[in-house]
Amino acid sequence: MTLDGKIATAGGESKWITGDVARAYAMKLRQGADAILVGVNTILADDPSLTLRARNPDRGTRNDGKPLRRIVLDAMARTPLIAKIVNDEHAALATIVVGKVAPKKRVAALGRRVKVITAPTIKSKIENRESKIDLRWLLKKLGSENVTSLLVEGGGEVNASFLLGGFAQRVTLFFAPKILGGRDARKAVAGDGVKRLDEIIQLREVEWRRLGPDLLLTARLE
Repeated sequence: MTLDGKIATAGGESKWITGDVARAYAMKLRQGADAILVGVNTILADDPSLTLRARNPDRGTRNDGKPLRRIVLDAMARTPLIAKIVNDEHAALATIVVGKVAPKKRVAALGRRVKVITAPTIKSKIENRESKIDLRWLLKKLGSENVTSLLVEGGGEVNASFLLGGFAQRVTLFFAPKILGGRDARKAVAGDGVKRLDEIIQLREVEWRRLGPDLLLTARLE
């Protein structure tokens, strides 16, 4: 993200905010996870592969040989059928998590390509906002499937859901020495935010290091 906490312009342009060294470090984080999770807005904006691009010839497995699952939160089954994640050679490792209100035809079409989980949903606090996946239910479900280390890569709404919902244990933040500005630019942590300062998320055991021109912050959540 930029120093002012933005991960993309208002139009969705994000390549590249941080440099090569930071992006290589992010690939190492994937090596240590059982699964990567993003929201459908990330799929719609970037069409990412969510693989282990580094030097691993088999981009669908970690260095220990275990498969790396790719999970998309997609309450309304909006993931395009042409998206990389449902069409590449690792599609069997992809899971789309939909809500019970998702259009059945869309769910069926996705189910012919990847694994689909239908999860309970909860209503957003913001009026007229579509329902969100019940993360507590989903995490229990993933735990029962031996996903014990989940790497949440965003975007801003998903990051907010995990952080403000109390579901995250550690954070890794990459800051580029850049300022983007703009009230409509996309934030690293969006959501409803907290209403009072005594509800603020406090980081502990904070560590900083340089990654080329960028800064890396790692910390635990209180």
